[in-house]
Amino acid sequence: MKKIPLLFILLVSISFSACASNVTSEAPAVLSTPTLIETTQPPTKDPNYFLTATIVPAYTHVPSPTVAGEPANIVVALNMGSGGAGFSANIYAQEVFTGQTFTTFMSAGMHTAPLLPTSAPVRLSIQAPGTYVFYARLSNAPTEYHYGFTECRVPTDCVGSPLIAVDVLPGETYNIYIADRKALLPDNDKRGLPVTVPWVKAEDSQP
Repeated sequence: MKKIPLLFILLVSISFSACASNVTSEAPAVLSTPTLIETTQPPTKDPNYFLTATIVPAYTHVPSPTVAGEPANIVVALNMGSGGAGFSANIYAQEVFTGQTFTTFMSAGMHTAPLLPTSAPVRLSIQAPGTYVFYARLSNAPTEYHYGFTECRVPTDCVGSPLIAVDVLPGETYNIYIADRKALLPDNDKRGLPVTVPWVKAEDSQP
């Protein structure tokens, strides 16, 4: 019986020694040498960057003035030829003597496949009576792609004839076909001013 406690003590001693041996035999954990990281401030954001990247040119769209009394109704078709049938456009009607300018927007989605490159007509109400020239600028590239209402109806044949000015009367409807890409148009900053580019009065301005 005396051998049992002695044997128990011996086993405990051996177990403790083995555990201690495992602890001391393990290689110490490899720790990375701490390094000094230099902190730098992010570059200061240019306060003009956002405005420069998102600014919308003043000529993309200008709201039309309010019409007093009964307006004249204009139905406008735009034939861009190969100039950019997938682009949106702004349509303008500018009174030749006062410069008063009315505008409407033609979205790119209006250029449907059966109508390309001619878009579905849009309607525009303008102050009447008055004498107006009509033109269009693509909102994506208004200084590069622009079209005027002249006697030319086939863009590839147009040579930049004078704009046709139409006398309009209250309550009447007029059909306008814009196709002349070479026509001289009022500059973007000349809307609201009398028209100084070449124009001729339509022989028959009846609706």
